[in-house]
Amino acid sequence: MIKTRFAPSPTGNFHMGGLRTAIYNYLYAKKNNGSFVLRIEDTDLERSKKIFEDEILQIFKIFELNYDEVNYQSKNIQKHQEFVKILLDKNLAFKEKDGPYRFKVNREKDYFEYEDLILGSIKIPSENIEDFSIARSDKSPTFILSNLVDDHLDQITHVIRGNDHSINTIKQKLIADSLSFNPIKYAHIPLIHDLNGKKLSKRDDITNVGFYLNEGFLKESIFNFIIKLGNNFNDLEYLNIEDAINNFEISNIVLSPAKFNIQKLEFINQYYLNQLSFQEFKLHINSENLKATENYNLDIIYKDILSRITTTKKINEEISCLINFFHKKQTVDIDNNEKDLIQKIYKAIQDLHNEEDLLEALEKNDLFLKKIGKTVRKIFVNFESKLPIDKIIFFYGISNFKERLLLYLP
Repeated sequence: MIKTRFAPSPTGNFHMGGLRTAIYNYLYAKKNNGSFVLRIEDTDLERSKKIFEDEILQIFKIFELNYDEVNYQSKNIQKHQEFVKILLDKNLAFKEKDGPYRFKVNREKDYFEYEDLILGSIKIPSENIEDFSIARSDKSPTFILSNLVDDHLDQITHVIRGNDHSINTIKQKLIADSLSFNPIKYAHIPLIHDLNGKKLSKRDDITNVGFYLNEGFLKESIFNFIIKLGNNFNDLEYLNIEDAINNFEISNIVLSPAKFNIQKLEFINQYYLNQLSFQEFKLHINSENLKATENYNLDIIYKDILSRITTTKKINEEISCLINFFHKKQTVDIDNNEKDLIQKIYKAIQDLHNEEDLLEALEKNDLFLKKIGKTVRKIFVNFESKLPIDKIIFFYGISNFKERLLLYLP
């Protein structure tokens, strides 16, 4: 049975590149009826933080990456040290004086090679691989050994990870072969670059998954954006997780680095924002704005708001533009022409009791929206909202509309 894993270290915020790697491992396992392991590599005691571990688990929950196992590397420390001893006993490793424990690289072959599921045959001259560290002077294992031993103990069969690990893979295969571990198949995906062709830095906020969630990007948007960085998914435009499982093929992963384009993410987010129901829309409104709009017809304008924004964070900005001025019953200075127009509008609608007849009543009196729009926008929202003027009127309703007009009449 195929078994994949994702092994993050809880030493910093969860990176967008890490999310793509996690998803690819998950998709590959589920596509092949296999299992998926989340392994927290928490042995860096100085840098590992509970807050980062919690973030990893929360993001897995948000993106519905339902792992079959969750393991912690710290529970295997004794096993790691046992394998250091085995390598020493077999004369496959040695300890430097006052230094680390190193694996002895056998350079009888001209090349070390393996078959990568994405990159094909990988050959590295043996002279380029020096004896490498497997444990520090205090016998605490390095990533090369501990990561491999964990994969062995978890019975991992396939690993998808960034191609910056290709040298690590050679080293781990040397250890694995010397210990007669079951072979693991590796697939190294190209890294994600910015638009200038520079590798994304894990230290930048702009690469953190939490940053985009907090900025108001929907999980569906982030999911679609990140999985398509380097994979076309059979040219399907928008996918849910089941679609992604069914259409995931390692052979579709491109060899060149993917470009991280925030405008593309915003475009995708606009699509998913426009799929929101009214009830889903309301979930993104803060309590203050929700209370302030409870007597207005928010359901009439929510689609117009969604069509104008790129993130959920802007929903509250749009609503604030609608209600800040109106809700406080503030007024603006108007000239005589505007006062005359307001009087005509009020006279045309004063006997109405529902919004359905409002536009017809205005047009019968030659008060078309194009003619009255500027004045109405001025006295209702002080030009703060750019929503269509008819939607602004319907949002407030006929009673509030008439009440507002009366503020400007003697």
